[in-house]
Amino acid sequence: MKKLQLLFCAVALIFTSCTLSNEDKAEKLVSDCIKDYLTYPESYEAISTRVDSSRINISKIEKVLETTKEVAELYSKIESIERKMDLAQSTMEIYAPTQYYDSELSRGEYNRAKQEVEEYRSDLGRLNPKLNDKIADLRNATEDIYDDEVNGWAVIHRFRSKGENGEQVAPEEMIFFCDFEFEHCQGWTTKQYEFISKIIKLFADSDSDRELLENLDGVQYLF
Repeated sequence: MKKLQLLFCAVALIFTSCTLSNEDKAEKLVSDCIKDYLTYPESYEAISTRVDSSRINISKIEKVLETTKEVAELYSKIESIERKMDLAQSTMEIYAPTQYYDSELSRGEYNRAKQEVEEYRSDLGRLNPKLNDKIADLRNATEDIYDDEVNGWAVIHRFRSKGENGEQVAPEEMIFFCDFEFEHCQGWTTKQYEFISKIIKLFADSDSDRELLENLDGVQYLF
């Protein structure tokens, strides 16, 4: 398998037969899409296909995945800087000059730690506004992820295939969102989609950005 866990796959197929059921059309479309990402496309075997109406705005799915990754990376970087700044501030307290003791060594350690604190504070002043902006973008994306009306089809597809080592792997499941004519689709693994659902729920359950970040820190990013 090449990279089935990619953000999305998109294909365009035109069905000339009007006698195919929605399940037949969906399975033809998504199977051709999946085969493009398999190391051994000939090993692909469909197991089941379920079709239902959908109101998902697929452009927002990509936005949620991308922005969540950016938020997580920024938050991790900020936490690392805060820990380093706390350590530097502790060093300043240890080597702070007093009226009883002020050696050249202590002054050097104090000044070095002081400079580090100033640099870390500058980094935080630059990164925190970026984090706030990304959180706002993520909030907007999660709030707009559902359209008011049905806009296409949701296709849950299970299949089996061989992995990169040529051995049969456990059956996999993906969810695709297709247009009404089954000419185009985009798909994600069900784990990715479950992750998106968790993010949406976190926004609903978090009373503040700080609580959201703390909760997000415990969610594994499936990208």
